[in-house]
Amino acid sequence: MVESEPKRNPVLQRILTVVPLLPILIALLWWSVTTVAVLVLITSFICLGEVFSSMAERNLRPYAPLWYIFTGALVGAAFRAPHTVATYAPVIAIGTIVSLCIAVLRAEEEQPLYSWAFSLAAMIYIPFFLSHLILMRTIDTPLTSAPLSHLVSPGFAWIVFTLATTWLADTFAFFTGRRFGKTPLAPRLSPKKTWEGSIGGFFGAIATAIAVAALFGLPMTLTVTICLGALAGVLGPVGDLAESHIKRQLGIKDAGAILPGHGGMLDRIDSILFMVPVMYYIITALF
Repeated sequence: MVESEPKRNPVLQRILTVVPLLPILIALLWWSVTTVAVLVLITSFICLGEVFSSMAERNLRPYAPLWYIFTGALVGAAFRAPHTVATYAPVIAIGTIVSLCIAVLRAEEEQPLYSWAFSLAAMIYIPFFLSHLILMRTIDTPLTSAPLSHLVSPGFAWIVFTLATTWLADTFAFFTGRRFGKTPLAPRLSPKKTWEGSIGGFFGAIATAIAVAALFGLPMTLTVTICLGALAGVLGPVGDLAESHIKRQLGIKDAGAILPGHGGMLDRIDSILFMVPVMYYIITALF
């Protein structure tokens, strides 16, 4: 009789994956705009690779080299002219035209336009949204006096606020859902998500926003802080569900397996993809 392997604890597996990576992530975000750009580039390449592999399983053939070049151009545009989003326009225009021309030349293949459209959507969804982290890192609005304000740059503080409120909301939702979850949130897209978990995540995001703003001295009133925390508590789950919808369209459960307990890289960053650009534009408009 063959003994079955012991069942792994999913919570412990998640923790063991995150703990060694977290200091590296913090160091790269803190060090400079350059290291943030490198982080965004590598993360985008990995996520796009996961999407393209999933597309291949559906007999879709994205012209991957072009999209990786396109990604590098998007990240480069954000890095070279970080104080304006106008530099994105020519990159997106030229990339769209060139990629569509290639799709036309590959007309004899199966569903070339579908492959092109899905790939272009992935470009906007991943590297374009994520590159706003580079823009956010350059924000120089002075911080107020606080326990950690003298140790960090304003841009880093805003990045921590954005990522912490979103990811910790996800963590609060996970544990609240495990303990109290009964009512499915979106059973067709993500059967394990519940309204109870989402409510726990919503209030967890607000609590995180208040704590981070106080620690780093972000120049916000309590009302604005609560509103931005609430925004993270809403956009995070929506971003997660959006990625679940993409995976359902591709017929896969996880985007990849690079992060044990989490799935693929895209599975880990899905909740921040909506929040990062929205937060950047709100910050630049208000502060």
